[in-house]
Amino acid sequence: EVAKGIDRNADPVVGNADNCVYWFGDVNAEDLQPVIKIIRPGETEESVTYVTRLLVLIFATDEPFNQLMTLPQDPFKMSCGD
Repeated sequence: EVAKGIDRNADPVVGNADNCVYWFGDVNAEDLQPVIKIIRPGETEESVTYVTRLLVLIFATDEPFNQLMTLPQDPFKMSCGD
């Protein structure tokens, strides 16, 4: 689902820091942050989660992951300032 929301030539994880990765998928109404619907382990209903937080969950190593999880449940600030 994440790959469907970005350009096929963009890499939101190890891409070039000088190039922004634009999101073309769903956004939340409040502040237009990228979101996707997922079914969390142990649950049966879909919930909405921020794409930036999901990418951290999937790709971050333990130390940065643990540091980021202490932050509020808001979307993480993207390097492009979006």
